Amino acid sequence: MVLNWFRKTKPCPNCDSQWDGYRCFHCGYIKKLAKRRSELLAQIMDLFDPVTHSPEEIYHKKHLIPEAPGVYAWYFDNHFGTYFTANTPSPRQIVLDSAPIKEWFLLYIGIAGKKRGRTLRNRIVDHLNQNSEGSTLRQSLAALLWQEIDLNPPMQLNGENEKQKLNRWIFQHARVSWVETSEAEKIEKLLLRNFGCNLRFNIKGNKSNPCRKELKRLRRIWRKAGK
Repeated sequence: MVLNWFRKTKPCPNCDSQWDGYRCFHCGYIKKLAKRRSELLAQIMDLFDPVTHSPEEIYHKKHLIPEAPGVYAWYFDNHFGTYFTANTPSPRQIVLDSAPIKEWFLLYIGIAGKKRGRTLRNRIVDHLNQNSEGSTLRQSLAALLWQEIDLNPPMQLNGENEKQKLNRWIFQHARVSWVETSEAEKIEKLLLRNFGCNLRFNIKGNKSNPCRKELKRLRRIWRKAGK
């Protein structure tokens, strides 16, 4: 009986919620698949440009981004470790099943080419130029950071000053990479299915994201504060 109790209450190595030692029903982590997922992630990451780009560099040199369909990936440092907690009073950092690229953690993916005329350059530049309605990633970042970096909610990132405030944070704390491919949708589904629990900023179609509900709540607060 003691053994059964221990197994049911030990923390999941992926999200720290209680699990039975084999499968976590909170984030979907399965122990026997962990090794395979790490190997698969390594294979997928080999597809991406091995160099993560500075958002500030590509903001001023947009020609560096291909005018082609593909998948892009946003990496962040551990700044959000204190925001995302899962059934634990102590903050935990966001980590992947395998080592990050240097100190950067993959937290968001997007695709270009699903809609006619959309390219990697279009999509990545959107995440540096749009307001919070035009970019779901910027909306999530604004919802988390608006008090910290003194964003004005009524503006909803429409003003140039507000856009630059968020961009300055992105320049410091984020990196971006991409891969040109005509099979962007297939790669996106593969990543969401296998690593959705780590892609904290992917909400749509990513039910395994343990931060999904909390991030939706914070986004509602951000939008409401703008009314």
